[in-house]
Amino acid sequence: MAPYSKCTLLALLVAFAMIAPSLPPLAAARDGGASKDAAAPASSEAAAHPMGLFDNIINGIIHFRLPDLPLPAILPCPPAFPIKIPFIPCRNETPSQPPVAECRSSLAKYMAPCAGFLTGDGTGASSSPSKNCCKAIDPFYQDDSTTPLCLCHVVNGDVGKLLPAPVNLTQAKAFLPQCHFELPPEQVSKICGGKTVKIPPMDVASPPPTWRHH
Repeated sequence: MAPYSKCTLLALLVAFAMIAPSLPPLAAARDGGASKDAAAPASSEAAAHPMGLFDNIINGIIHFRLPDLPLPAILPCPPAFPIKIPFIPCRNETPSQPPVAECRSSLAKYMAPCAGFLTGDGTGASSSPSKNCCKAIDPFYQDDSTTPLCLCHVVNGDVGKLLPAPVNLTQAKAFLPQCHFELPPEQVSKICGGKTVKIPPMDVASPPPTWRHH
């Protein structure tokens, strides 16, 4: 090779070495680097949750519920019964209402339409209870704060404490039969006599006095 050719080649190599750092990267190198960068988060995420698929399977098994057998629902559902037995149907129970402690409030609320009949002498307008008076029986079955047993205080005349005049006991005993009450008068008298069931009192009993030793 001629001397001038060697000089020319050497000059080209020196020039390339000087401009090489300022050249942009090759497309292939650039694309390959981007692909690696995009794949990196997926790899790191997979490494962070290696049991994700297994967890989903376990959760599906835990929350899977087999249907109950076609049997009558005899046992109550939790919390009324400690556990739910697999394949055995249960029935939902509403919590029971606390016992009625007194009848004065409900009698004062509902029995006002019956005042004329209960305190009358059985003649004229007081010969029979009005329609509104007979409707006053319904709330004692519908209102959870009272009970039909409170009507015994009407039959026994105790409701007179709430009326403007004393109760006529003859009228009081005729009150339920004339309103077509569902029980016969003999059964009502037996129940209201307090021998078969406990009748809630008119008023809440006062607590006994507390004695202090000096």
